[in-house]
Amino acid sequence: MGQIRNITAHFTRERRYFENDLGREFDFTPSTGPYEYLLGALSGCFYLTLLSIKHESRWGDVEIKVTGEKREEEPTTLKKTVLDITVKDAGDKEEFLHLVDEAAKLCSIYSTISHVSEMEVKVTFI
Repeated sequence: MGQIRNITAHFTRERRYFENDLGREFDFTPSTGPYEYLLGALSGCFYLTLLSIKHESRWGDVEIKVTGEKREEEPTTLKKTVLDITVKDAGDKEEFLHLVDEAAKLCSIYSTISHVSEMEVKVTFI
């Protein structure tokens, strides 16, 4: 059986939020709504997938800026999603780029979103 993840969403007149099994709460606000959480989940999943791939490469800090453009027509799913990855102190840049390609194939959230959205990954080394 696969790993099961749960959240419970609460919508009252006073507050809109969801919580995980540990009771940690995450508010839905005008600036942190469902799409912000989806894009944040994509960045986390992509990075953890990158780390899970067997590799020899070493790198420093990684920043992933995710931009999602929604369709205007309904259903307003994502039309284009861009992961702009900035990597500090990458040892073997070619190997890192290979790992990014592999992560794009293996990341479950990336794969799910790719069914409705054009996906683009950019990598910048500093």
